[in-house]
Amino acid sequence: MHLTSYKRFSNIRFIKCSLKEKLLLISSFLLLGIVRFLILIIPFKYITLLIGEKMADSPSTMDQKKYRKALKIGRAVSLVSRYTPWESKCLVQAVTALFYLRIFGIPYTLYLGLDKGETNQLLAHAWLRCGELIITGNDEKDRFKVVAQFAKVSSSQIS
Repeated sequence: MHLTSYKRFSNIRFIKCSLKEKLLLISSFLLLGIVRFLILIIPFKYITLLIGEKMADSPSTMDQKKYRKALKIGRAVSLVSRYTPWESKCLVQAVTALFYLRIFGIPYTLYLGLDKGETNQLLAHAWLRCGELIITGNDEKDRFKVVAQFAKVSSSQIS
């Protein structure tokens, strides 16, 4: 997608998007809803079986084509998450984006972090990394201590 189409979302900009971009935005909306629903009804220990190998790490570099694809996916998921009628916070965004990355055979690492807030309340955050690029959850990740990570290392692509 065009970088400017991510800065402000409107019907006019959506109409000007290519068919591929429209499909990515619409499917992101639907997948965000599915992921949110699954996170609410399935115990997290079972979800971890689907998201990757526990405490593994993906490569820190990859080719530019995969970087561009991962960036488009991250931007689309982040953009659409602002317009869902349900909560689509960091974990929902990260899991949604990682499903796309798996489809396209792009290695990733999903990080789960914890922090004690100002009122000594435990806070959690999730972010997703591809190579050196954080594609979801980058804004707040630095204040959280990583307590778990899940990676998909192989680059096998689903046809």
